[in-house]
Amino acid sequence: MHHRKTTVPVRQTSKVSVLFVATGLLLPGFLISGSLCRAGSDATRQTPPHATRPLPKVDTVSFAGIKPDKKTMTTFTNPLVRSQDAADPWLVYRKGFYYFTFTAGKSIEVWKSETITGLNDSKKVTVWKAPDVGINSDDVWAPEIHFVGGKWYIYFTATDGRGPDPDNLRRQFVLEAVTDDPQGEYVEKGRLVVPGSDEYAIDGSVFETAGKFYFLWSGRESRGKREQRIYIAPMKNPYTISGPRVEISTPTYDWEKVGWWVNEGPEALTRNGKTFITFSASGGTKPEYCLGLLTNTTGDLLDPKAWQKSPEPVFRQYSGPDGTVFGPGHNGFCKSPDGKEDWIIYHAKDTAADGWGGRTARAQRFTWGADGSPDFGHPIPANVPIAVPSGEQSPAH
Repeated sequence: MHHRKTTVPVRQTSKVSVLFVATGLLLPGFLISGSLCRAGSDATRQTPPHATRPLPKVDTVSFAGIKPDKKTMTTFTNPLVRSQDAADPWLVYRKGFYYFTFTAGKSIEVWKSETITGLNDSKKVTVWKAPDVGINSDDVWAPEIHFVGGKWYIYFTATDGRGPDPDNLRRQFVLEAVTDDPQGEYVEKGRLVVPGSDEYAIDGSVFETAGKFYFLWSGRESRGKREQRIYIAPMKNPYTISGPRVEISTPTYDWEKVGWWVNEGPEALTRNGKTFITFSASGGTKPEYCLGLLTNTTGDLLDPKAWQKSPEPVFRQYSGPDGTVFGPGHNGFCKSPDGKEDWIIYHAKDTAADGWGGRTARAQRFTWGADGSPDFGHPIPANVPIAVPSGEQSPAH
């Protein structure tokens, strides 16, 4: 992730943080790991690049400035959250509610809403705050909320923010819910230790396939090297890595090297027995930030030779008659309420300006190609109406 220090204002409610994390739900025939709708980090983000800041008010009279009518809304427009930036978004749907989270800097929030149009005004709870000192006291990045093994877990990146190079001290941590309420109390399960390795690790995500758990993350080969790569390792339970890391992707194409050489934010998709992993490429401040795709060709997820990288980005900046989108990345996935549609959540910017500001959370439906691989299309510009996820019901009153 990145390294410029900024102060992140965290809005709090009576207790906890926001639930807008898209967890990787274990769904029949389709597993979405990472933000079933979620977002990113990268090689030079030395300070919380995911700082939230107020966005300008909408002054023009347009669809984007109209507050959604929760009873009748059949469409929505991106960004999902208009009151602030929301980098590294994560979205999950379970038992009648969407849960959303994103990078807040010094805490983890979970937002809860019955509808996707209601996220901006949803119930927001801070479920965890970083301690004043310690190995997870600073730069809390890219939280993901997952329901695995019958419990809710939150995975996140943090560092102690001290020493000559705190960036190299970034590691992965996990929280376990005490109750079945994603906005309830959590206990710390500690750092996710990788056997045989103690290196930079960010953007962790968990997924299950064929009865086995795996952990994905972005890391570096060794101290002093800034290039970010994608790693996978087996897990014996949702909070314990049980084997050494296996490198499955490193920046090789030019589109992975704009600004910095970066592969980060890995997320798994499993469908019809086949596993895909999306990842974000290039520097996170750049308009060229985009998504790449890895496809497993043998079923052995721990064999580096079994992963094939698509030669071109599968989701990248867009310019058309309906608008422009820059730097789409750090994504997650989720199912619609009725389980019939597949959705991607990600952050992107409206301008090509180089910087961390302006990264807002967005969502849209995606489909599948004839070869069985995901087809994400192009990022839909802000303020273009999008049909709400299928099966979404009006909130109870």
